Amino acid sequence: MDTPRVVLLIFLIIFLLATPDTQRNSPTQQFDVQQDLQEQRLALTLLNSSSYGDFEASNEKWINITGLRKEDGYAWDLLPKIQAKAKEQSNKVLESWSLIGKSHAVSGEIRDSYGPVETAHGAPLEFANGSLPNGSGHLIPFYQNITGILRGHWIRSMIGSERQPPILNTTVISPSTLYLSKEYRRNVTGHTGDVQLKLDEKRGESLQIGGNAVREVRAEMIIKDERSSDDGWEFVLHGVHYLESGGVLLTTSGERFSGIFALPHFARSEAEFSLAQRLLNRTLMSSIIRQETPSSSPSLPPWSSSLNNPTDLLFPTPHCEYIVYLQQHIPDFSAITIPGGSEYFASLKDIEEELRTPTGAHFNQIPEMKMSAVVFSPDCGFVLESKGPPEYAQREGDHWRGPKLERYLNYVKHCVLAFAFIVNGQLILLKRQMANSSTPSTRSRLSFYTIAALALGDGLICLSLALVSMLISATSLIMMTTSFFSFLGVSFFGMKFLMDIWTVQAPERQEADRRAAADNPTTNTATIITPAGADTLPLPVTARRTTDNDPAVILPPDQDIEATENEETTTNQPSGGITIGSARREMGALYSRFYLTMTCVFLVSLYAVTWPIVVRSIYINCLAFGYLSMWIPQIHRNVIRNCRKALRREFVVGQSILRLIPLVYFYTIEDNLLFIEPDPYAAYLFMSWVWIQVSVLLSQEINPRWFVPSGWAPPAYNYYPILREDDEESGNSMPIGFTHATTDDPGASTPGESKQSSGRIFDCAICMQNIDVPVLPSNQADSEAAPSLGASLFSNNSWRAYMVSFRIFHP
Repeated sequence: MDTPRVVLLIFLIIFLLATPDTQRNSPTQQFDVQQDLQEQRLALTLLNSSSYGDFEASNEKWINITGLRKEDGYAWDLLPKIQAKAKEQSNKVLESWSLIGKSHAVSGEIRDSYGPVETAHGAPLEFANGSLPNGSGHLIPFYQNITGILRGHWIRSMIGSERQPPILNTTVISPSTLYLSKEYRRNVTGHTGDVQLKLDEKRGESLQIGGNAVREVRAEMIIKDERSSDDGWEFVLHGVHYLESGGVLLTTSGERFSGIFALPHFARSEAEFSLAQRLLNRTLMSSIIRQETPSSSPSLPPWSSSLNNPTDLLFPTPHCEYIVYLQQHIPDFSAITIPGGSEYFASLKDIEEELRTPTGAHFNQIPEMKMSAVVFSPDCGFVLESKGPPEYAQREGDHWRGPKLERYLNYVKHCVLAFAFIVNGQLILLKRQMANSSTPSTRSRLSFYTIAALALGDGLICLSLALVSMLISATSLIMMTTSFFSFLGVSFFGMKFLMDIWTVQAPERQEADRRAAADNPTTNTATIITPAGADTLPLPVTARRTTDNDPAVILPPDQDIEATENEETTTNQPSGGITIGSARREMGALYSRFYLTMTCVFLVSLYAVTWPIVVRSIYINCLAFGYLSMWIPQIHRNVIRNCRKALRREFVVGQSILRLIPLVYFYTIEDNLLFIEPDPYAAYLFMSWVWIQVSVLLSQEINPRWFVPSGWAPPAYNYYPILREDDEESGNSMPIGFTHATTDDPGASTPGESKQSSGRIFDCAICMQNIDVPVLPSNQADSEAAPSLGASLFSNNSWRAYMVSFRIFHP
């Protein structure tokens, strides 16, 4: 198939896949959507009409919301113990603040301490956030906006450890959903594991009544245990953030659990219930109204726990639901000097304002967020806790902690900026090496595959940064700038250098092809099959006969015999000859192969993100090891050609350091940019491997074949022979101009040289300057002085001051 047709076919396939489906919903789909909206309105009505304490499984108090009914069979008998555990974590935070001496004593339990808030029925109640009394005059310094990334460890709680997981009937709980599998996803069976929580509070609505404030929050959780072979389970939670107490209440929602409509009933106190009920009444109603607007295709509810995965609509599978209690800890102000306790809150507020709208204010330290957590799955029946003090030593775990989003993005910018300097340094070294290797002789020493490996790495970096810049708008500018530098390295400098090397080494490849063809000769004579057997067709009458006599010279009509000879030479040139057309075809093929290889490696690397952890780690380590083996082809070429100083020392050492820095960073820093698990042993292996190559490459400047046994490498021409006076008599190795001189006086000088006691002076064939060339005396003339003179030549590298081919010239 022609290339334009292939391109057109690929374009049509991409267009069809990228075009959204504008088909309207079928009547069945419209009926399902309307039924879901009716159920959501009913659940919202039940939420607004309920009050604190209406849902108590121990007292047989149930609510007609999916998941909160008795026949659903969820493990709600554990909820009071979990709420008590969450209150205990909050009280520990209050006690830690009271121990600092910046507030009044706290009794160790959550108290109704803030101003009056009206319930849904209009009755006043006291706020029970766990904050200090208004009369204390001090506010607990909590982050008011918790948008950020938390990471840490969890451990299975003793709560409910003896209880068997509930046996559920999914047909009764959700009769309209047909599950294709009975195996539950998101089920955590291990004893301990890791978690990552991304909190997003920027787009959430807020509600403030008097001195009490609550804000809507969204979170993405990735949880895995020690038995997980992949990255774990990822899902979305929605909930509320109580600003004064630093508490966060999150829950998942699905077809088997209307968690967002039941969230206030999971609150730790009546005041928290009332605030959450009022806020959700506003936000849920607006979401239902938006869903009632005619849409083009069915979609998941805005509070669904699925990450916009279409397969959850087409092939639903049961999964565990989650309820998460978070308690924010007091930030670490050890590096910030504040004289008064009441100024802690103001200082933290200034930090948040500076992060949100930078003005140039300087802070010695921006404290991380730290939260303790209790995770409860009512349908799968397990309880998890964050691992940290006081139950566990701080070195074993320090709960869940991490930077605010603004601080993380600043860290990303600084890392990308540092990487931009690294890429710029690589470009400078490459340009200096290109200037040093500007002649055909110097380019012939270089390994094409070494430069190609460096360019391939720059190309992968360019594609990666360009892709990430489209996903993270806050850092897109600096990432696109760094991607442009990498693009210059691969497309302008790298590919140009590769083309120059490829062109210079073309005769070498053609010679290798001719040798291969000579080793495997083939005949092109045509044969015919006759009854007597195979025979060769006779030559035509007009064919040219070869004779031993010289061919006759026939002048062309224009008497231009040189043009005719050139035309015949071009016409009769072998297929392996270099022509303009073949050079263009080779360059086009080189471009195609290089960019196709780069694209394939990039796509496979993207797909590797979905592989299991073990397989992905093996792939990444092998890819990194192959990338850092970039000097092996140059070492091999130095051995084959017996050449020295093909690459500059600064290029070899500089490129090795600059290309090791990013890999060592990700393999050794725990809180790295991509949250990759560090592997210091692999980093040490990579560094050792690179410096072994660098050491071998630099040692080849003395002898390229010092580590190769004799006879393993093909013979190569020696450009640095030790000249002897014996060669004057035999005429073997002396350069032109010396061997043709004849004189009866042994002390006379021949044209182009003058004889001295231990050497001769020649004229350089390139610069016409004098070269002092040491010459060993002949065995007959001075057999005793030869060993001492040879030792002195090797000790001071005098034999490196010249090169010999047919003439003598400077190296």
